[in-house]
Amino acid sequence: MKILLICPRLCHGGAERVAVCLANGFVERGHHVRFMADLFEEQSFTLDNRVKLINLISTNDSKIKKWGGAIKNVRKEIRRTPPDVIIGIMPLCSFISKIATLGLNIPVIATEHDSFERPISAPMSKTLQFNKFCINKIYDGVTVLTRADKIIIGKRLKNVMVMPNPLATNPIDIIPNKEKNIFAAGRVDNWHVKGFDVLINAWRLLIMRNGENEKMRDWKLQIAGVWRNENTIPYLTGLIPDGEWTSKKERGEKREESTVWRSEKYRIEFLGFRNDMEELYKKSSIFVLSSRYEAFGLVLIEAMSQGCAPVACDYKGRQREILSPLQGDSLKVNGYSDHGIEVTENGILCEPDNVEALTSALKKMMVDEEYRKEVQRNAIERSKFYNKEHTMDRWEEYLKIVIS
Repeated sequence: MKILLICPRLCHGGAERVAVCLANGFVERGHHVRFMADLFEEQSFTLDNRVKLINLISTNDSKIKKWGGAIKNVRKEIRRTPPDVIIGIMPLCSFISKIATLGLNIPVIATEHDSFERPISAPMSKTLQFNKFCINKIYDGVTVLTRADKIIIGKRLKNVMVMPNPLATNPIDIIPNKEKNIFAAGRVDNWHVKGFDVLINAWRLLIMRNGENEKMRDWKLQIAGVWRNENTIPYLTGLIPDGEWTSKKERGEKREESTVWRSEKYRIEFLGFRNDMEELYKKSSIFVLSSRYEAFGLVLIEAMSQGCAPVACDYKGRQREILSPLQGDSLKVNGYSDHGIEVTENGILCEPDNVEALTSALKKMMVDEEYRKEVQRNAIERSKFYNKEHTMDRWEEYLKIVIS
């Protein structure tokens, strides 16, 4: 098949990383793949050299010129070599792809990378609702990340396929020596969605209540992720009574994304953007997903593949689908259920936006070494369901349906 992927950029985001994984997976299977993205931005993800990379953007003068020009560039490219199908990564790229194909009879698939419902604390805007339930009707197919979202959609959209994100890391065979490290990752500016404030408050409670507990004394929390908003870190670090930047002279100045902020007393670090995520997973014993809502925890399955025991806040079953071998059916409960948490053979689920629940979940995973090691082994096995080969099988079958 001749496949054209349209993606915002080649850096930072989980959706962009998924797009690169798909492009590489398709070309490895013998398909002809072209990839259009904004090449004015940095490129931190690597495409297979058999993928033809094309600049989506001609100018950065203004948003209107930028994306208006992108439509022209896409149309020019598909007229030059008509693809069998176009895959749009995220709403804007899906929309410009559809506009660019008007009158050309080329199917466009929109890929959705967030959930179709929100909690009361973070309601979905009317514009976003319109995009999800109305604009998505114009496409020949729409992929969603979980069964929970497909159920919410019902019959309102056509050709909806549950397409979990592919696992970009290779599951390990032998669990390495793990440090007493709890790891979290995500765009820090998006802290409300990612629940980093909930995580920090839960961690602070753990240290205050159990700081002298021998089994918890040496543990630390690390949060990796980019931040650009100058108000983000001051707010989050303000939740911790003490802490400092790695260099005191940087206080009050504009900080680089890679700058580390740490609190020795509370054993917490903000690491900034990191390109060694796999190594951070390998050394960490526990991975925590503290999101108030999350369409699909890509970092969660990556961490599981590297032997991290998962603690995941679960909004309406979406992370349950990741942990469950039965894809959303009830998980096996190991007899421990308290303070809004559920202890399973593959990890601990807890209520989102609940500091006490997350505190209890983290404490259980930290102090119960036998259980933690069992979960680490199980997590690796569960992560294999999301490996690239399984994902590419699902995508090839779906593309045949859409193209036909």
